Amino acid sequence: MHYAFRYAFLSLLISTPLHAKTIDWIVTDFAPYYIFNDQYAGTGRDEGVIALLEQQLPSYTFNRTIFPSSRTIQELSNPNHTYCMLSLYQSPHRKQHISFSEQTSTVGLSPSIAIHQELVQHLKLETSTPVSLKTLLNQYQLALGISMSRSYGNAIDAVINNSADASIIIRPGRDTLASLTYMLKKKRIDILLGYPSEHYYLAKSMGFEDQLMQLPLTEAPDLSYGYIGCTNTEQGIAQVEVLNAALKEIKQQPAYREVLLRWLPDNLKPLLEQRLQANKNAPTE
Repeated sequence: MHYAFRYAFLSLLISTPLHAKTIDWIVTDFAPYYIFNDQYAGTGRDEGVIALLEQQLPSYTFNRTIFPSSRTIQELSNPNHTYCMLSLYQSPHRKQHISFSEQTSTVGLSPSIAIHQELVQHLKLETSTPVSLKTLLNQYQLALGISMSRSYGNAIDAVINNSADASIIIRPGRDTLASLTYMLKKKRIDILLGYPSEHYYLAKSMGFEDQLMQLPLTEAPDLSYGYIGCTNTEQGIAQVEVLNAALKEIKQQPAYREVLLRWLPDNLKPLLEQRLQANKNAPTE
């Protein structure tokens, strides 16, 4: 009896720290942030950052659970299980259920347009400076492709909503960006709105990245910031503190910057480098 009690007590001492040293990550099949199935599997930007955090925290066990992107926030907000997730935008509503890191976990370029190089030359667009989406739609009357129910920021959304006479193709459903990228390849639309790394990955997967250019927009902010969010439980709050400290360390590593640049076309890598340098002392909130 005494032996059984002692064994149970020792088991409790051993098992509790092991549980406390486990971080359960939500991941989702959304390239190029997470890439699971094609020839580029394992090279996603966000999974690269998680791998760097895992190296920085050798005493922690990282588990990864795949959820559909439509369920990620719901699962992250459920207090019955503590999860963490990378590259989240903060909002007052999300902060009611999710504890966020102070440090940014990922930084990328804001939405841009993908366009065929020959159309850039035909319109004599300046490729070294941002272009105006409003001008492209209303002055040049280019056909724009966008995904349904996706926000691109207040300024860009306002241009789209106030361009009643513009040709705007809206695609619903899963894999909408891939469908629109195919339309761009076939020149059924002139320009495609999205994030630069998404454009580049899809075009590369379809084998026509050399035919495209990506142009930053005057209506978009310089950078897009994402944070780590963990379920707002006692365990999640503690994990955010640990991950926040680890972020400070890995962001000093060359490997971290390489991950951020991994899925950008060559012409935009210097722009991200320049903006990261200009904003390195920007506030974390």
